[in-house]
Amino acid sequence: MSGASYTPEELAESDRLTREMSSTDQVTRIMGRLHTSKFVSSHGKAKCDAMFAELKRREARNA
Repeated sequence: MSGASYTPEELAESDRLTREMSSTDQVTRIMGRLHTSKFVSSHGKAKCDAMFAELKRREARNA
């Protein structure tokens, strides 16, 4: 991990936004992208990259 720390609530929000961006519903996908941009702006890219890496590790463990 890059050393960036995050709360369980931040990770849950990142997970929700990731799912929105993967939605088959076009409006949900667009809104997810908009919300993700704001989320990254407010939390910083390093923290968001760390959360994304954790989500990918969790997905690999559950596969």
